[in-house]
Amino acid sequence: MMDFIYVEVLNDSNITKYISLLRKTSSKPIKELKQAIESGKPVIECDYYDTEELKSLVIIIEQLLSLGASIKIYENDREITLQMLKNLIETYEGIAKDREELDELLFGDDD
Repeated sequence: MMDFIYVEVLNDSNITKYISLLRKTSSKPIKELKQAIESGKPVIECDYYDTEELKSLVIIIEQLLSLGASIKIYENDREITLQMLKNLIETYEGIAKDREELDELLFGDDD
């Protein structure tokens, strides 16, 4: 089973601003984004283990928040915070860095 991060945007009077921002990053049609916001369904979903996708997601979330959006972020079925999402990215980046250092120690140049 794949793990996902979902983002819901709560419906308010600025829905058009949110949709125009989401259209820049989403392949979903405007009508589908509008219906998702109005019915409380996720507007974005991304792979829990894809660091680059998660970084883009944080940027989109921060842009939505700066437009005044109220959002909810879910890891599968559990609501999480933006800070938890940022911590997840830091963890992945730390693991990648550790792995590179370990590879260097194990397989580094012997000159």
